[in-house]
Amino acid sequence: MSRSISFFSKNKTVLLFLSLEFIAFVFIINSHSFHQSKFLNSANVISGTILSKTNAVKDYFSLNKQNKALLVENELLINRLLFADKKATNIKITGVDSILKYKYIQARVINNPYSKRNNILTINKGEAHGIKPDMGVVLPNGVVGITMNVSQNYTTVLSLLHSQSKINAEIKKNHHYGSLHWNGEDFTKVFLDDIPIQANVQIGDTIISGGKSVFFPKGIPIGTITDISINNKAYTSITVNLFIDMSSLFNVYVVKNIQKDEQLELEKQSLDE
Repeated sequence: MSRSISFFSKNKTVLLFLSLEFIAFVFIINSHSFHQSKFLNSANVISGTILSKTNAVKDYFSLNKQNKALLVENELLINRLLFADKKATNIKITGVDSILKYKYIQARVINNPYSKRNNILTINKGEAHGIKPDMGVVLPNGVVGITMNVSQNYTTVLSLLHSQSKINAEIKKNHHYGSLHWNGEDFTKVFLDDIPIQANVQIGDTIISGGKSVFFPKGIPIGTITDISINNKAYTSITVNLFIDMSSLFNVYVVKNIQKDEQLELEKQSLDE
């Protein structure tokens, strides 16, 4: 207490001066509208700057939440627009537009080997999310693979970069189709087989999913032809450069073919006859 009294006693002149300055400042602000508006504007600028900085910090720490929300929105948009099969039969399924033959389930790749001969991916969605074995896995600009083993919350995927992978694909310009496979070497390239010579294949032609299987819808971009080998009037090797980077997969979409069981049952009946 004595220290406080001593401080005020020693600095009474300075404190009195500052007090009078403050009182004079308040009188000036209150008695002159111009000065008052300038003061308020300055205060608003300072407070606005502080709030902007605070919100920027909050936004940074909420990025993960925002990203998850965007992924949900993307999944809905893809289901409604990007992969809509307008020719599909109208059907009533909860959460799926009636014009859609396919539903797309967003998932994240949590394990992505790509340098082995036989590569198996892992995604963070499983049976609890509607995923089953033998479902296609895609991006809007590429084919990733086919689901294999499924647990409650995880799924393994037979990668396009696997020696046993055979994906139906076609040449976009003329609809000749064949089978895509990987030779176990360059993860940016796959090879197209079984294309007839009359297809008139040229470097730069676009390859898309053929839609001849129950795994993938028709028309997903896969890549472009970068090299062609011909022997005895037959294509022996067609190299396709992939659109997607298989070494850098993150978010993918699992394809649910809503009419798959109906198609397979009909085909089975036809074979048994």
